[in-house]
Amino acid sequence: MASAFGASSTTDEVLSGMDLRGKRILVTGVSAGLGVETARAFEWKSIPQGAATSVWAGLVATADEIAGQYCENCLVGKIVPDDVTITAASEGVRGYALDPNHAEALWKKSEELVGERY
Repeated sequence: MASAFGASSTTDEVLSGMDLRGKRILVTGVSAGLGVETARAFEWKSIPQGAATSVWAGLVATADEIAGQYCENCLVGKIVPDDVTITAASEGVRGYALDPNHAEALWKKSEELVGERY
């Protein structure tokens, strides 16, 4: 399938006309190239704001407080019931995302995909 976009395309061109309100988006590689442009286009958080939870979890919070938890905005996230809508602006995590059985299955699948056991 041919694409109208190429190596010189900007994020603004790719996102033109798209309504992403209410969508959750994971942008990887935001330290270089198109990732930087994508992060800039969304302008939801600054780099320090985006890094704050990782710093908090690594240096401030205790292991007992955060072990096995989903953290966001320098807090342990609350579990959102399945019947409650999650939007790009809302906070929280679904309970299944913290399920240790799901984590184990994902770990095994990841090992299988990369051909390594850890």
